[in-house]
Amino acid sequence: MGKIGARSAALLAVILTAGAAAGCSGTKPPDQTGVCYHMIERKDGHLQFNTLAENVPNIETCAQKLEIMRLQFLRLGGTRTSITGAYQGQFIWLEKRGVSVSQSLDGIQYALLKRMPDGSLAIPSAVPQP
Repeated sequence: MGKIGARSAALLAVILTAGAAAGCSGTKPPDQTGVCYHMIERKDGHLQFNTLAENVPNIETCAQKLEIMRLQFLRLGGTRTSITGAYQGQFIWLEKRGVSVSQSLDGIQYALLKRMPDGSLAIPSAVPQP
């Protein structure tokens, strides 16, 4: 029984370690209804989600609130031109080209809003094609 117990314990340790490693790569954003978050990657590699606004009706409004925050930081002398947020289980990236969303950090990002030449954001289908 001692050998079986030791083997079982070793196997359990391997399974738990693999599960923990898999959990790190599949980080999920908060999915609380109507809450818009600003995400920060801490120096220790962990993600921190700070509540930016509550009772937010949709992901576009959350993106707008994140854009306002980004612009306010720039006006205060900040240099960060891109930020990350989350809304109802989706990550939101605000970047130079526009706003994209994904359900995972390393997943495919889909365009939500496109940045116009004047810096404003618009739905991609509303942007005239050359």
